[in-house]
Amino acid sequence: MNGRPSYYHSHSPFSNNSLAICKEIQRFESVHPSIYAIYDLIELIPDPIVAQQVRDHVVCIEGELILFYHFSV
Repeated sequence: MNGRPSYYHSHSPFSNNSLAICKEIQRFESVHPSIYAIYDLIELIPDPIVAQQVRDHVVCIEGELILFYHFSV
């Protein structure tokens, strides 16, 4: 042993949690460009009722991603 407290070891639960959180944040952020692209495509839908229905679904999906992100961290 090198005399350091156990929390200095690289395999501590703190470093594992930090790594998991960083990976989850990267995954979450990687989805956003696709969501923005969907909103841009929705603007091209000529029927405003259909556009709003699609927008509502995207908002629900986005909300689920955010909830999943918060519960997985």
